[in-house]
Parts: sequence; structure tokens; C-alpha cells
Amino acid sequence: MTLSHLSENDLAPALTRFSDAERDRRWRQIRWRMDLAGLDALLVWGNESKWQAGLANNRYISGRVAPGCLLFPLDGDPVIWSGFPHDVTPWGALAGGWIGDVRAGQQTTQDIVKTLKDRGYQNAAIGIVGFGETRPRVIPEVVPYQQFSTIRDHLPNARFVEAGWLLEQTRMIKGEEEIAMLRRSAELANAMAQAMVETARPGVREYEVFANMLHASLSAGGEEEMIWMSSGAFPPPHGKRPPATDRRLEAGDIVICEYHARFEGYLTGAEVSVSLGEPRKEFAEIHRVCVESQKAGIAGMQLGRPFSDAVLGFRKPIIDAGFGSVECGLHGHGLASPEFPSTMYGGSAGAWEEHAYARIPTLEFQENMVFATASDVYNPNWKKDTGLMLGRTILITKDGPEELTGLPLSPEMIVV
Repeated sequence: MTLSHLSENDLAPALTRFSDAERDRRWRQIRWRMDLAGLDALLVWGNESKWQAGLANNRYISGRVAPGCLLFPLDGDPVIWSGFPHDVTPWGALAGGWIGDVRAGQQTTQDIVKTLKDRGYQNAAIGIVGFGETRPRVIPEVVPYQQFSTIRDHLPNARFVEAGWLLEQTRMIKGEEEIAMLRRSAELANAMAQAMVETARPGVREYEVFANMLHASLSAGGEEEMIWMSSGAFPPPHGKRPPATDRRLEAGDIVICEYHARFEGYLTGAEVSVSLGEPRKEFAEIHRVCVESQKAGIAGMQLGRPFSDAVLGFRKPIIDAGFGSVECGLHGHGLASPEFPSTMYGGSAGAWEEHAYARIPTLEFQENMVFATASDVYNPNWKKDTGLMLGRTILITKDGPEELTGLPLSPEMIVV
């Protein structure tokens, strides 16, 4: 199997920033949910954990990369506390975006308290929004304990409510401009796969493959993101966290990789396995099952169908083959990965069934949801400690699931 080459000239023109109309759409979507929940304001925290996934809510509201605290009122103008004093000048790192009131983020707890009091929130209902406290709960929470405790102590009559769900729900359905950014990101994901296939040769070091994949994204306007990679005659059934190793690839190796492309904050993902020479029959069979899993799961991602249809679709070919999986299923994608809804563990072919990542959400697929998929498969009757990875990015449309990256799902492995 080969990949069709995507040249730089093939990359579609894309938005380089979001419009004020997109800002207004997002803020309306947030505010009606606040009104329904009886919230007067949100305090939103984010940091750069997990390749900036922990900044998803801040970036969604502000239109900028702004770690720290953000006040988003039901009525009135938002405020950001982020960065150093020189970052919040008109020429600083936080220039631009949708929020005009940007204040330095050092030693700001008292200013947050003063601002809340000045706006009359002493008896208000204030939603606390972090990241990682809602399902699937696989990212560490980002609300700083000391800062939040001080704010709560200085407003003893205010009612503080966990409200992470509100932003997660708002971000779950993508707008037209968000989808445009995701399409551009998907083109970068295709270019990264091409770079992997072109670079992976005997004698090349793992980190050279990693570097060329990253270059394919950054040189076309992308942002730095995760690339997990492993190689060898019997690589583990799931890629390893960076940094990539200095190991030289050898003839007969398998290279497995899970990675994201990011454009204007928006993530698309893929999982690709490459064989340096014809693969041994055991890997060829695992790959065939991976492909069947992907096709069956994606076929279940139909508008209005229950989430469980897709989850069971991803699992069935693996179970029928008597194989196992490290991850198998799908999870929400956008400004972060994973997002709700998500199911990657569980089932008779999976593992860690008590984990929150094994729960199947009780909802139906809706138009303009976006998901990453994964079939990370091994054959326990052969070797439990090696396997292959295969995954794509899917947009839910009224006409059915649309794979965004353009990478083929062929029953033959990619051979270089």
C-alpha cells in the first residue's frame, strides 16, 4: 500500500483567524447555558498541560493562547489574567484575540477577588471551569487549589458550582469556521503521514522520522503537537511518548505512530503503521483486523445513531478474531484530545474495564461532532507485547461519517 502525495500546493486556503461572528456565536452558546444553569459568571482556568489541551476552554472563549484565569460574565465584558506584565501590552504575547481587558497573571488572586466584588458577585452563583474534571477524566484537572481557595474564602456568600460540563457541551458541536480549521489541520495530518512514509528507511533514526513529521506540519502553518512513536521487529502495541529515540531503523522493522496535527488550535489525529519491507504474516493479519475494526466502527457513526453502535462496531472484528486491544473506539476531538464523548477501553477484547474511559456514553451522534478513532490491536495467541496502530479523524455529517485526513484504509500494510 502507498499513500497519495499531498504537495504544498494542494493545501487548501484556510482561515488564519476566527471572525467576530464566530466569537459572537460561541459566546451566545455559552451564555444561554449559563442562564439555564442559573450562573452569573464563570471563572475559567487553563494551562499548557498535555500539549496545550488544558487551554481548550480559555482558547475557545478568548481566541488566543492564554494560560491562567478568565472571568466570563453572563452580562458584561470578560477579563483575562495571564502572562507577565510585558505580555499584556499592545505589542505583547497576548495581543489580539477577542478580549480587551487582559491583565498580567502574576500575583493576581487579590485582583480577581476585587474584580468579583466590584462587579457585585458577593452573593452570585459562579461556575468553576477547569479541564479534566468531566468524563473521560484522563487529563489532570487545572484549577489551582490555593488560588481558588483564597477566592472562595473572600466571597463566603457566593455559591461556587462545578461547571466544566458547560464548556465541554458547548464545544462538542463545531461551528462552520471550526470545521474549516479542522479541515486544514487534517491536510497537515496527511502531510505528516507522507513525511513518515518518505523518511522511514533502514539506517534512519527514530528522531529523524519524528523531526520530518513535525516539519511537515510546522512549515505549513501548523503548531507543535504530540507524536508518539515506537519501532523495531516487535514494537509495543501502542506508541511511546516523546522524545523519539536515537535508535536506527532496520530492515524488517515495524514503525507505529499516533500523532496529531494542530492548526489554529484545532486537532486532527491519525494512527499509522509502516513496515520496512514485507511484513511477517502475523503483522499482516493484525493489520487486516485493524482495518476491519476501523471500517465497522466508522460505519456505525451515523447521524442519529447511538454512540454504542460505533463502539461495538470497532470491537466486533477484534473479538471475532480472538485478538486484544490496548485502545479501541473513538473520542471527541477539537481544541483538545480526548473530549467528551469518549470510549476507548472495555469490551471482551479490551482492558481496564473499570476506567472512566471504558464507559459508553448514552447519546446519539449529532451533526458537526468530530472524533478521533483508534484500533490498537495485538494477537494474544502470538505475542501480547507487540501489535499495530490504526486510526483516523471523522466528521459527522447529514450524509454520513466523513474521514477528514484522506489517508486510505487499505487491507495491505504500508510497505517502504
